[in-house]
Amino acid sequence: MIVKVRCYGPARRAAGTETVEIEAPDGVRIGEVVRRLAEVNAALAELIPTCAVAVGDRIVQPDVILDPGDAHDVALLPPVAGGCR
Repeated sequence: MIVKVRCYGPARRAAGTETVEIEAPDGVRIGEVVRRLAEVNAALAELIPTCAVAVGDRIVQPDVILDPGDAHDVALLPPVAGGCR
């Protein structure tokens, strides 16, 4: 399956694009998707350890298996600084 990873903020700048596509087998774990993402983009590889990964509207752990129906709803979320006071 093709996994489309949306990148936000610094991850988008590092990737040079909003979406990065990764080829992965059915039943792939999120950790493997992230590992492959780092392999295809060296700039993202440096940022990935600080990022969270979301599938749909929930943050997921590396051991979560990606359902093929969710392959277009993966997001790489870098940490956010600042905020309101």
